[in-house]
Amino acid sequence: MSVILFIHVSAFYILASGSLGWASNQGSLSWCSYIVTPNGTCLNSTSIPCHTIDFYTQTEPRAYFQSNSTFCFMSGIHVLHVGTFTIENLSDITFIGLGSYVQRSLEEKVNEFHFSPNIENDTIITFLEPTAIIQCTNFSGFLFSNITNLSLINLTIANCGADVTNTLLQVHEANPIIDMKPCHYVAILMVNITNLVIETTSIQNSTGYGLMGINVFGQSQMNGSSFVGNNQFVKDNLQLYSPAATYCNDGSNYIARSFYVNSATSGNNVYAGGNAVFVFYQFSNYSAEPVLKISFCLFALGIDGSIGLKNGTTFSIFNSMGTGLGIQMPQNAYGISIIITNTIAYGNQAFLGANLNLLVNPASGGIMLSGVYSARGVSWIGGGLYISINPLLPDQNAITLLNSVLSTDYNPDSGIYIIVPNQITASVMVQIEHSTLSSNLVLLSADTGISATGISATINNTLFGATGCSGGIGAFYASLELSNCTFSHTNLYASQSYVEIEDSTFENSLFSANDLYYTHLLLKGNVSYVNNKATVHGGAQYLYNSDLTVTAPANIMFVNNIASYGGAMNVYTKGDNRNCIFHLIDPNGTLESPGIHLYFEGNMADEAGSVLYGGDIDLCYYDCTSTPKYAGCISSGYMVTVFNKTGTYSNNGNTSLMISSDPRSICCCTNTSIDCNAALGPIKTVYPGQTVNIPVITVGQLLGASPDIVLRYTCNVDSDEYHPLTCTVPSLNDQFQQTRQYCTNYSYTAVWNNQVNTTEVFLVPKSAYTESSTYASCATLVSVLPCPFGFVLNQSSQMCTCSSVLLKYNIKCDIGDQRVFRTANIWVGNTSNGILAVHKHCPYDYCIATDISFAVLDDQDTQCAHDRSGVLCGRCKPHLSAMLGSAQCKLCNDNYVWLLIPISIMGVVMVAFLFLLNCTVSVGTLNGLILYTNIIRPGILNLLPTTSQNCFEKLLVVFVDWMNLDLGIETCFYDGMDTYAKTWLELFFPMYLLAMVATIIIGSRWSSKLAWISKRNAVAVLATLVLLSYTALLQSVLTIFSYTHLDEAIEPNIHNPTVWLADGNILYAQGKHIYLLLAGLLILVIFIFPFTSMLLLSPWLQAKSHWRGLQWMIRVKPFIDSYQSPYKDWYRYWPGVHLVIRVVLYVVFTTNQVNDINTNLLACALVVGLYCGMANILSVYKNSFFTILEVLLMTNIVILSTSMLYVNASVDTNNILMTISIACALCIFAVVVAFHSKDLIQSFRKKKLSHVNERVSYESLETTDVQESGKLLKTTNIQESGNIFNYREPLLDDN
Repeated sequence: MSVILFIHVSAFYILASGSLGWASNQGSLSWCSYIVTPNGTCLNSTSIPCHTIDFYTQTEPRAYFQSNSTFCFMSGIHVLHVGTFTIENLSDITFIGLGSYVQRSLEEKVNEFHFSPNIENDTIITFLEPTAIIQCTNFSGFLFSNITNLSLINLTIANCGADVTNTLLQVHEANPIIDMKPCHYVAILMVNITNLVIETTSIQNSTGYGLMGINVFGQSQMNGSSFVGNNQFVKDNLQLYSPAATYCNDGSNYIARSFYVNSATSGNNVYAGGNAVFVFYQFSNYSAEPVLKISFCLFALGIDGSIGLKNGTTFSIFNSMGTGLGIQMPQNAYGISIIITNTIAYGNQAFLGANLNLLVNPASGGIMLSGVYSARGVSWIGGGLYISINPLLPDQNAITLLNSVLSTDYNPDSGIYIIVPNQITASVMVQIEHSTLSSNLVLLSADTGISATGISATINNTLFGATGCSGGIGAFYASLELSNCTFSHTNLYASQSYVEIEDSTFENSLFSANDLYYTHLLLKGNVSYVNNKATVHGGAQYLYNSDLTVTAPANIMFVNNIASYGGAMNVYTKGDNRNCIFHLIDPNGTLESPGIHLYFEGNMADEAGSVLYGGDIDLCYYDCTSTPKYAGCISSGYMVTVFNKTGTYSNNGNTSLMISSDPRSICCCTNTSIDCNAALGPIKTVYPGQTVNIPVITVGQLLGASPDIVLRYTCNVDSDEYHPLTCTVPSLNDQFQQTRQYCTNYSYTAVWNNQVNTTEVFLVPKSAYTESSTYASCATLVSVLPCPFGFVLNQSSQMCTCSSVLLKYNIKCDIGDQRVFRTANIWVGNTSNGILAVHKHCPYDYCIATDISFAVLDDQDTQCAHDRSGVLCGRCKPHLSAMLGSAQCKLCNDNYVWLLIPISIMGVVMVAFLFLLNCTVSVGTLNGLILYTNIIRPGILNLLPTTSQNCFEKLLVVFVDWMNLDLGIETCFYDGMDTYAKTWLELFFPMYLLAMVATIIIGSRWSSKLAWISKRNAVAVLATLVLLSYTALLQSVLTIFSYTHLDEAIEPNIHNPTVWLADGNILYAQGKHIYLLLAGLLILVIFIFPFTSMLLLSPWLQAKSHWRGLQWMIRVKPFIDSYQSPYKDWYRYWPGVHLVIRVVLYVVFTTNQVNDINTNLLACALVVGLYCGMANILSVYKNSFFTILEVLLMTNIVILSTSMLYVNASVDTNNILMTISIACALCIFAVVVAFHSKDLIQSFRKKKLSHVNERVSYESLETTDVQESGKLLKTTNIQESGNIFNYREPLLDDN
């Protein structure tokens, strides 16, 4: 591009230098008739009249402006004030500038006008600006009328534009075909001029048109002149319109350039204008053909404001004569010869032909454009070049384009537009050679039909590129011959045309390289199609009801072309025409040895036909004799034979898919094999709404894969004999499914039919479908069953959907695989009586808490965690057993029952530990710690997952479990142990410990050895174990009494079943659960309620022990004093407060079926916080150190609960907080054990005590205890028992 411009500019310099050489010779001005001075200063050496331009135009202008006059303008600025200055009815008038010139760049003008086009980086455009300048004010300008031999030489005319409305209206009235109404202002208006010469003149910045010539005849020429930025002022009266972006075939985004439009809808407000326009309409007085020669000129940056915008979207054209260079000629006018050489048109804006707009009737010379550079023209149509032509002479070379570069910057689909608007009897000959066209060349004839006369174009040695995302050629009703051309990133489009291509290349197009409709295409010589890519049809060629002829000698190459259908070629034929679209012309050859070679390499098709897709490849026939056009054609049997005989194939994919016709039939698939026999497949049983997949493939004439849309017939069938009863015909407007290159599943969704439940499904290809034809199809019988378990029939869609109860819980259903999708901790399944049920809150750690899908009938255990199963996941899967210490189910065998021995030994060890260290509730060191662990375990720790715990964390959990009389390990005792048996076993261990201590106490009365072993704290140890067992038994009782209701999903009339929450497979208070209820009720009546009431009300009961019915309080006084010993007398009821706290919190924990840890945390924070405050204020312990210990432990719970509530953190964070809390409690426990161990060590250091003395001492002690006890019983008749309870039991106080 830069090279061509350099040639333009260099020649421009030479011409300008020659003109200025003689014009600037001030020593010989005798040829000047008048000298025009810019400032009143004249030359002293001449006697030629010398005045300012105002003097000549305002003082007797007729005396000066006469025929044969030459006005010489000195260098400087000559200001014209007179408005429209008219010069008429003269001959031989010359305006010439004296002096030098300056060289200006177009980029300076772009910056000066703030115009939208940007100068390309590799483009340098300069022009000459003479120093003799005529500058206008007050809308001044020149009108030249009826002048022969008019010359403008070496002048700069700037800022002019006179109001010539009246003159233009007269022109319009003389010939209404010329619409001059929108035109108001012109800098230089010429009317009826013969032999016009404009040389090295620059017309700039005009209002309206810079130059308008009306009826300029004779031999006219413009050389070395520039027309720049005329009508730029209209930008202030227009709005900038930004069209939507255009998206290219490859998905890239081409941004269209903004341009100025007129928002007015009235012609009076239209700002028409531009650089230069010539209008021809009256030839009656002229016999010779007018000739207009333009060379080395520049037409740039003109704006036409006649584009109207209505309602923001609709365009109206008030006037469109071009803004760069426009030549307008009515159809009834005489012809003109136009020669434009070495000229630049750049950055103009108009609706039609912004840079070059020629609406002419060419004479014998036609239109010649040579060395023309047209770029950045902003137009809807023909931005680079627009020619509308009606030739007067038959078959002449009407348009010739040589050695030129034409492109556009907006709407590249019509950058170069050549149109024949009316029907004519002769062809318009277009010749293009050695040029570069970077936008679409559109050739359009008004005639219709492929044989109509119109444009006949010959294009040689031309490069077609692309601006934005399109380019190439668009031919309509035209004849086109291409030779030695290259199409790069663009394509050839033709409709109802004849196209002949020889020795040319089509490469890198984003469309079909040859996109042809109802067109004859002839190829000869070496033609290559390389790397073209079409979205759908034919990467190299798409022939829509078109035919292709190849003439020998020919080598046609198709390399690396891609499309969905037909990587290289795609053929579409419509109707019953069986003529082959492909013809070979070789008079000297045969099919066995033709002079034609087709080469296919690396072509690909996403769907079918990497080489060829469509058409009749097997059934078409050749008619070589009846068609003269194909004289010399080679007859052959079928089209596919031609390709096989003349073609060479390499890397075009699957051989069976290279050549394929349109879809003609459909075949069923069995596994990976294809069965094209019409057979009835096996019956398939489904539910309403389920999908039946029918594997099929659509094939062409040779049974090669040919993807297509599938249509479906459905017929109701007699279920006994499978005879079709009624059928539905497919609608072409429905949404259908697409087959592929391989067997594809056609999906049919079954619906319920109240009359019949068997349907026969027939499938046919859409491309071959007609209602009157019958086809072998792939047929399948479908039997529809009633909705399955968990689904109900939707009456509107006739498909199975979720029942209403499931929808209430936001449970989604998929009849396709009979699965339900539930969220959170919901349980869905069938009960033992076969009823579908839902429970909103599955017991903690029984169900998977995340979203999950499963089949309700066959796979409902999928929602269960830890290998659980059944209703509410309450039991273990077969061959698994429930584990003590967790909700998990694992393998177990009967040998595990021997674990009872070490567990029993652990009980003995625990009792021994309490005896030896005297760690009992009577001391008070463990009271707060026991309360802490009793609250932490069921309230918080149970709701935290333990799967990610490390060894230290597990040790802490074991510590808490032991303090709650739990094993702290997961274990079972026999194979098949279930939740029911597990609950019984959880009652065993605390009862076992109580029985063991009771046995020791009773035995110590009869054995001095046992008495020595238990010393004097047997009752305190018993009291401690009773407190520990209370918590374990309370949890078990609450578990036994817990229940829930299931929501029925299918049988709403049946009462919702009530099940045991621990095992939903067991009905509540029915069957074997009754025995658990009786055991729980027994424990509740004989232990929980009495024990809680006794400790809470003991001070009052002991004071009233003399009442009948309360005398038993005297016997249990040592036992009660074990709990009350650490507390002050006023707070002997405080152990009962501990029990009430446990009951309240355990009830909250058990009824929290949502298993929301925040509920438990809030309860712990409130209840324990209140208790902690009271204990701290009242200071209930005798020893303040015990008060501090208990307050610390309770504060620990409060801090833990509030922290977890406030942080609301992840599981890992909660585990860290819990670990810190229990570790602190464990440290306190270690301190307590150290405290008691100190007393034990001191007792072993006592000396001077023999074993006998110890025995005598303990026997005496035993006798004394018995005697004291007898005395105590006797005193009931002597003194008031109430006085006795004012004293503590000495045995306990001594501890």
